[in-house]
Amino acid sequence: MNPTQHPSAIRSKNEITNTLLHLMKSFPYHEITVKQILMESHVARKTFYRNFSSKDDVLSAHIDTILYQYVQSLQQMPSCRLSVVLDIIFEFCIQNQEFLFQLRDNELLHLILNKLNRLIPLLHNQIVSPDYPLFQPFTSEQTEYIIAFNVGAAWNIILKWVEGGMREMPESIKRTILQYLNHMSHFIEMQI
Repeated sequence: MNPTQHPSAIRSKNEITNTLLHLMKSFPYHEITVKQILMESHVARKTFYRNFSSKDDVLSAHIDTILYQYVQSLQQMPSCRLSVVLDIIFEFCIQNQEFLFQLRDNELLHLILNKLNRLIPLLHNQIVSPDYPLFQPFTSEQTEYIIAFNVGAAWNIILKWVEGGMREMPESIKRTILQYLNHMSHFIEMQI
């Protein structure tokens, strides 16, 4: 994708992206073609390919955009407490509910996980101090595994919630997770 910030290029990118998202409401993603996007958006083929290489590139760019907003929220959080992180994750999902449902319906939710697996370790290095007590006893390689574990756990919770139509209240899910982690830590202490 071409990262130009010219206003007409931004308008074209937005029109192409919005058209793809609109088409995904009516058609399975794999059936949507660039030609169909061009006809619906009234954008010239040359303009499309100046900004994107494929419809997958359009979708990827949109995911990047919403994940950028998610990252900004994480960077501005008042503390690294799990309850705060969960609040941000649930808020992100609520704000992007329709898009998450489109990805779910097209079996494309894994695209977000793939990007999170690359993005979260970078973000962790930016916002978590190396002397943060939780990570102090671990090497950087061990921390990478811990981050992968946390991303996978959080993502599977979100996946279950999205697949269920996001009907449950986030606060209830958060309470369950925190209660389980508290119970687990007591259980582990009893085992040692």
